[in-house]
This record gives sequence, structure tokens and C-alpha cells, in this order.
Amino acid sequence: MGTMNNARWRKTTRAIRVAGLLLAGVGVAQAEDLSDIYQQALNNDPTYLAGIHQFSADVEGYIQARSSLLPTVSFNVSRTENKQDIKSSDNQVFGSGSTSYPTDEYTLSITQSIYSYSNWARLRQAEALNERYQGELAALEQNLLIRTAEAYFAALAVHEENTYIAAEEKAVKQHFELIEAKRKDGLARETDFLDAQARYLQTKARALEIRTRLKDSLEMVSELTGNTPASLALLRVSVPMASPDPASTDEWLSTALEYNPELKIRTNAVEAAREEVKSLKGGHYPTLDLDISYNNNDTQGSLYGGGSEVTTTAATVSLNIPIYSGGLVSSRVRAATDLLSRTMQELELEQRAVKRQTLSAYDGILTDIAKVESLAKSVESYELAVEAKRVGFSSGLTTSLSVLDAERDLFFARSEYARARYGYILNTLRLKRAVGVLSEADLTQVNGLLTGDQAGSAHLSAYSRTTTLAVVGQAD
Repeated sequence: MGTMNNARWRKTTRAIRVAGLLLAGVGVAQAEDLSDIYQQALNNDPTYLAGIHQFSADVEGYIQARSSLLPTVSFNVSRTENKQDIKSSDNQVFGSGSTSYPTDEYTLSITQSIYSYSNWARLRQAEALNERYQGELAALEQNLLIRTAEAYFAALAVHEENTYIAAEEKAVKQHFELIEAKRKDGLARETDFLDAQARYLQTKARALEIRTRLKDSLEMVSELTGNTPASLALLRVSVPMASPDPASTDEWLSTALEYNPELKIRTNAVEAAREEVKSLKGGHYPTLDLDISYNNNDTQGSLYGGGSEVTTTAATVSLNIPIYSGGLVSSRVRAATDLLSRTMQELELEQRAVKRQTLSAYDGILTDIAKVESLAKSVESYELAVEAKRVGFSSGLTTSLSVLDAERDLFFARSEYARARYGYILNTLRLKRAVGVLSEADLTQVNGLLTGDQAGSAHLSAYSRTTTLAVVGQAD
């Protein structure tokens, strides 16, 4: 759908050739496609890599919470060098003297929580948080997919604008030169000359702004990969378009409620907050602990006789019953309850946002399909109008200003047509992202719509922010 059958259209989009290479004689590099950029982003995007490290740190929380339910074992060894002097003593036998001797001691202790309501609540909280972190990881991965696609096609969209503004600039310049020559011969009015001059300068200004945006769009890709791409493969002229399948928005919304990672994050955040309330309420409940220790004390001398070796085995069951903590526990429970209510509202807000995003992407696909079909015909009509007004101007039937207006209208029609095509692709990916099923396979499928290696000269190229951007037209 939405392909351009007009031969002049294809001729125009191929008309802009490589200009201003960084080094003389350097050829256009092999175009990088969407899959190439995504693979680079996987290894270099700081946002994604930071999220991966955050996930690895977060999942350790479950192990930490579980540790409070497992026994704690410790082993302590010490050696003490003792030196003693008798200063005074009522013992006639040991009235004076001194000695030195070592004392060796080691202790093995095992502590086990028998009952703690708070510890079990914290474990359940950690399990809920672990599910939340899994949702955050899924969101992180899908966000990288959509961010890569958005950056890539934003660059292509501005590239097309750059192609069209270059064509407009060329046409307006030719018209201006024609008017200027006629004015010198006294065949054109001063107002026609001024109109042509003003429009030419305006077009040049727009062209500079678009070329700056093009360079910036490539830097947006660089933010993901760490390197400005030498060239990007373009989108094919013929892009198959299809309405969302299934066609029912209710089915898409149902899938979103089940798989959307942000909803999973919020749902598990509510569960974790609920367990936090229970954990803090555990401050009112008694705890029961078991402590078993084995101690060996070997004293190899003393002032009053020989040394000794004593072993002690002890088993202690401790019951702790909290009575009053100055209202601290109750205050913490009230605060956690309010935070639970806040988290539930955040879940409701996320559900509404997901619904809006799903419907927006769904409707966006249908709108873009209709726009592409209409705008393709619109571009053809504007091209015919430009040609007719040029002929009319040459015959004296139309004014110079009408020709210039037609050239500008053609530029905007072409730009809108390009945006609609990219909008369709991105909304298709956004719909899957909204329902939480976007995968690398979807990006690979979109990548098949690019020109790739089959049209080696059909790609956007950039060599330096200080050089003119090298661009070529689309390929079939």
C-alpha cells in the first residue's frame, strides 16, 4: 500500500548524490541496518547496561531475606598471653611471685530462629519484589527495542526531509535564477523577483535547520551504540501494511493486562508493600530463637597452681516478648499502610496509562494506513500541480508566487507521507510494547523492510558533524 507509481517521484528521490566526503576518494561504507544498531546497543547502551547491573543487585534481596530463616554459624578462636605479678596476698604459700602463660580458647556457635512473624513476612515480600524485578528486566529489554527503532527511524525520517528540502531548494533556486535573468531583460516584475528571492532564502534556511536535525538524529543513534553510524539502510519504497490482528481492541487490552511488564511491576509492588505492613506488624509479636554453643578454654598456667582445660556446651532457647517501644512499631505500621495505599493508586494509574497507550498505538496504525494511502495520492497530485504551474508560468498563465507555493506544498506533502510510513512501523512496535510482547523477532521482521545489501548504494551516510552529510535516494 501507499507506493509511488509516478516516475518523476522515483527520479526525484534518487536525485541527491553524495556530497562533501570527509576524505577524498573514500567510498560509502556498508550500511548498518536496524538489527546491527540493536546489537551494538545491547553491548553499549548505558541505560540498558545500568539496568542490567541494577537487576543483578536487586535479585540479591531474596537471598538476604531468606538468610534470616536459616541458621547462623560462627567460629571464634583466640589466644591470650598472660603475665601476672603478685603485689600482695593473704595466702602465705603464694605471698609473692610472678608467672606468664597462654590461654587458648575457641567457640563454635549456632543460632536458629524458631519463630519470627516478621522474618517470614520479609521473605514473602522479597518473593514479590523478585517478581517485580523480573518485570523491570522485561521492561528494560523491550524499552531498548523500541528506543532503538525510534532513534533509527527518526534518523531516516529526517533524512527524507533533507532529501525533499534539497529538491525544493534546487527547484526554487532554478526559478529564482530564471526570474533574475528575466528581470535583467525587463521581462519580469520586481515583485516576482523579490518573492522568488525571499522564498529561496527561506528554503535555504529550512534546509540548514533540517541538516542540523539530521546530524543530531544520528547522534541520538550514537547515544545507544557509542558510535555515530557511518551509514544507515533506508526503508523500501513498498512497505506492506496491515491492520492489527486481532482486530478487537478488547483482546489487545486483555493481553496488556496479562503481559505488560509495567503492570507486573506495579502489581508486585502492591504485594511487596502489603508484606511490608505485615513485617512491621510483626514487631508486636514474640520471637523464639535457639542458640547452641560449644566452648573450649585451655589455660596453660596460673599464679596459684597448674593450668586447666574446660569445655562448655550450652543450649539456650530465648523467648522475646515486646511490650512497649514508645509507639515506634505502631507508627511504622501506619506509615507502611499509607504507602500501600499509594502503591495501589499507582497500580490503578498504570492500568489507565497502559490502556491509553494500547488504544493510541492501535488507532495510530489504522490512521497511518489511511494517511499513507491518501498522502501517496496527494504527493502525486502536488507533483502534477508543480509541473502544471511551471508550464503555466512559462506561458504567462500563472504567477511566480503560485509556482513557489506549489514547490513548498510538495515538500510538506512528501514529508508528511514519509512520517506516516515511519509512524505505521513504529506504532506497530509500540502496540506490541504496550501489551508487553515486543521481542527481537519483531525488530528482525521490521529489519526485512530495509534495503539491506540488495541495494548497496541506497543508504544514508554521515562522516562527520563538521562535513556535509552524504545522502542518497531510496531504492525500490
